[in-house]
Amino acid sequence: MSRDKSLLLFGLVTYGIGQSLLYVVFGPLARDIGLTEFQFGVLIASSNIAIVIFSPMWGRASQSKGRKPIFIIGLVGYALGYGLLAFGIQAGLWTMLVATPLFWALLGARLLYGVVASAISPAATAYVADTTDEGNRAAGMALVAASSGIGTIFGPFLGGLLAQVGPVVPMYAASLLAIVAAILSALKLEEPPRHAEMKEDVSVSVFDRRIFPYLFGWFVIFMVFTAVQVITAFYIEDQFGISDSGEVIKVASIALFVMAIVTLVAQVAIMTVWKLSPKVLLRTSFFIYAAVLLVFANTNSLLALYLCFAGLGFSFALAVPGLNAAASLAVEAHEQGAVAGWLSSAPAFGMIFGPALGGYFYAFSPSLPMTAGAILSGFVGVMFWLTNIPDPKPSEEGPSEEKPAESESA
Repeated sequence: MSRDKSLLLFGLVTYGIGQSLLYVVFGPLARDIGLTEFQFGVLIASSNIAIVIFSPMWGRASQSKGRKPIFIIGLVGYALGYGLLAFGIQAGLWTMLVATPLFWALLGARLLYGVVASAISPAATAYVADTTDEGNRAAGMALVAASSGIGTIFGPFLGGLLAQVGPVVPMYAASLLAIVAAILSALKLEEPPRHAEMKEDVSVSVFDRRIFPYLFGWFVIFMVFTAVQVITAFYIEDQFGISDSGEVIKVASIALFVMAIVTLVAQVAIMTVWKLSPKVLLRTSFFIYAAVLLVFANTNSLLALYLCFAGLGFSFALAVPGLNAAASLAVEAHEQGAVAGWLSSAPAFGMIFGPALGGYFYAFSPSLPMTAGAILSGFVGVMFWLTNIPDPKPSEEGPSEEKPAESESA
C-alpha cells in the first residue's frame, strides 16, 4: 500500500472510530443525561440532514479544488464538531445543562459536525476512483469500506478502555485523532495527478439512471442499519435485563467489535482473494442482509446477538464496495467527484430516517425495526437482479496512481 493510501486510510479510520463511539458511548449515556429514545434518535439523525445537503457540494468541490484540501477540511470539521458534542454530553452529566437547553446544545454540535465532516467521504471515494483502474475499482472501494470497519474495531475497544477513565473520554480521544490525521494529511498526502488539470464543476443529477439504483441501495442499507443500531442499547437493556450502563456499553462494544472483524476480514477477501464483481456483490448481499435481520428479530441470547452482528458485517462487506464500484464504473472520469458526493449523501439520507424510525417502531415492538428492515432489504435485492449492473474491464495490473485520466472513462 502506498503512503498516500495509508494516510487516506488513517483519516477514514478515525472517522469510523467516531461513528462507532456514538452508539457505544453516547447511546448508553443518553438516558443518564435525560434524553428520551426519540430525542437520541433525532440527535443522531440531525447531522445526516447536513450531510445529505453538503456531501454533493463537497464532492463537486473536490473535483475543482482537489481531493486533498477537501479531505483535510472534513477532518478538521469532524474534530471540532465531535469535540463539542463530547463537551455537551459532559455538561449534561455534570447537570450544567439539562432538558431542552441540553438538547439544543447537542443538536447544534451535531449539525456543525454534519456540515463540515461531510467532506471526508466524498473526497476519499473520489481519491480512490482517481487512483484505480476499472478492473480494480471494487477492490479499491473495499479499501475505503475496510477503513470504516477498522475504525469500528478500534472504536469499541477505545470506548471500553477509556470509559474506565471517564465516560466521555473516548469521544475526546477520537476528536484528537482526527486532528492528528488532518495534520499528517496536510504534510504528507499528495493530490492524485490524473485530475490535476480537471477543474470544471461537474454536476450529476441524483435521478440519473446510471447511478440512482446504487444511491437507493445506499439509502436502504443505512436506513435499516441505523434504525437497528440506534435501539441496540435499549434492546440489550430490555431484552436481556441488563440495567447497568457500564455492562450495556460492554455488550454493545462486543457486538460492534464482532461485526467490524467480520466486515474487515470479508473486505480483505474481496480485495485479495475473491475479487468479486459489483454485479455478484449486489445480487447477493441484500438477501443475506434480509435473512440476518429476520434472525435478529427473534434473538433470545447474547451469543445469538453477536452472531447477528457478524452477519450484518458480512453483508455490509459485500454491499458497500459493490455499490460504490458500480456507481463509479457507470460514469465518466470527470464525473467521479460529483458521483462521490451523492454516494456519501445517500447513506446519510437513510440515516436521517433510520434512527427516528428505529426509536418509533421500537415503542410498538422490539422486533419491529428488524422485521421491517428485512422486508425492505429483500425488495432491494430483487431490484438489483433487474438492474443492468456494469461489468468492469478485466485488468491484470494492480491499482495505478499514475495512469492518465483519459483511460479511466467508464
